[in-house]
Amino acid sequence: MKADFIIVGQGLAGTLLAYELFRQNKTVVVFNDPNQLKSSDVAAGIINPVVFRRMTKSWLVDDAFPQMESTYRELEEILHEQLYYPGQMLKILGEDEFIFWKEKAFANHLENYLEAVPVLNLKDQELLNAFSFGCVNKSGRLDIQKLISTFSGLLAQQNLIRNEKLDYEKLILLADSITYDNIIAQKIIFCEGSAAAFNPFFKNLKFKHSKGEVLELKIRRLKLNEIISDEVFVAPIWNNKYKVGATYTWDKLNVETTDSARKELLDKLQNISSAPFEVLSQKAGIRPTMHDRKPVIGLLPENPQIGIFNGLGSKGVLLGPYFAKQFANYLVGNSNYIHPEANIERYFKRK
Repeated sequence: MKADFIIVGQGLAGTLLAYELFRQNKTVVVFNDPNQLKSSDVAAGIINPVVFRRMTKSWLVDDAFPQMESTYRELEEILHEQLYYPGQMLKILGEDEFIFWKEKAFANHLENYLEAVPVLNLKDQELLNAFSFGCVNKSGRLDIQKLISTFSGLLAQQNLIRNEKLDYEKLILLADSITYDNIIAQKIIFCEGSAAAFNPFFKNLKFKHSKGEVLELKIRRLKLNEIISDEVFVAPIWNNKYKVGATYTWDKLNVETTDSARKELLDKLQNISSAPFEVLSQKAGIRPTMHDRKPVIGLLPENPQIGIFNGLGSKGVLLGPYFAKQFANYLVGNSNYIHPEANIERYFKRK
């Protein structure tokens, strides 16, 4: 079997890259290990164009946000599913934060993304008293799990997905191609998420993954359409269901849920709302991030048949479409540009 590309991993990164290569009329075979727990299986898919701590725009947001919207709308049409839920996010503010918000909204040119003047009250009796609420207009949520599952179904219809773990040792590198079992391809691109830390081809890379846990709750009395953000986010899903998260830990990088994370999230939730709740589920995942919190994209300098698309981290829903399109254009020869802060070459520069 001949293919232009093999993609290893069908989380958010692998899905978006496969889609962009299909748009370029390239043939792709995807390997997806069914036993690997991916961060995409857990992620709430929150979209936030603002860094609240500094009240600045998220990195590359002016370019990434339009690309994100157009990509997810296209995927909705192709897959016949609603995936993208644009909406507002309300940031709970104290009195000092109220002043800081107003100052920075204008100073950092955030008017396209949020209301410069915070709201002094919100008519929801189940939210505990706050001095004010900052309103981010261009926020929302992506149903990552539905995107991945429906795109996987599309791949399966065309016999383009193999639900098995790829064996690195069976990969044969040729002068200008690679072979794996019965597949001959021009290149193989690894989109393995946190599993890339164990990939022998990427020993030069500096991974710094983090573990995150998320709860799904039923909160019948909380009638929210907006995402609430304080020490945690509270994101409405449907039918009085909410996702609450997320924790961050950098040790014990496993996907076991913990009582300590559950307590942390529920304690922070109860600082936001007094409404009674029912815990429906708790999940843990490992965010794929690099040492400098930037993605890693590109081909190995000494083996350009091998590439990586990884490290999207907590901003993956926002940045993923932008970088997937950029990398696809690079791979098919339409461009020689990969953003220098994301380019894999930063790990191979001579000292």
